[in-house]
Amino acid sequence: MGYNLYLVKRGNGREAVDQFSPDEWDRLRASRDIPAWVYFEDGAITVKSPSAAQVRAFAGLAAAHGWSVQGDDGEAYGVDGAAIPASPEKPGFVSTVLRSLRAFLDGWKLRRSMRGVVCPFVVGDRVRTTFRSGGVVIDVDANAHHGLGSIKVRFPDGSVLGGFFVGHDFSREA
Repeated sequence: MGYNLYLVKRGNGREAVDQFSPDEWDRLRASRDIPAWVYFEDGAITVKSPSAAQVRAFAGLAAAHGWSVQGDDGEAYGVDGAAIPASPEKPGFVSTVLRSLRAFLDGWKLRRSMRGVVCPFVVGDRVRTTFRSGGVVIDVDANAHHGLGSIKVRFPDGSVLGGFFVGHDFSREA
């Protein structure tokens, strides 16, 4: 399965009014402007799996008639046959404000849901995990991780594991 390029009269070429008619194709072929490797299929003038030279020639043909070249993925091609990179859409003022507001509200909801949740350990407590024992709590920070809290535990081998106030794997050692 190859990659196709299409001649586009205007717009994106997908509307019925933007498609080429068989009469237009016949006139174009009669003018001998069309190379043998260009096809007419379902209202589209296309080239299948073109080489770099064919892309340049196809783009030149489009420019000569005031058309443009578009690939299977909707990308446009310039007169030189090079793909024109799509410019990244810049978010507008409203979307920027809404994104900031959404982030603030998400943080607020998280902090509100964590209200009253306290760390079950204090610095110096001896704890274990499912697979390790002998750990000592070395740090407790209630404000870390946007209100989820942070617990850090050092184990005898020197490794340090951390977790949140909720959903951690630490338990007191007996």
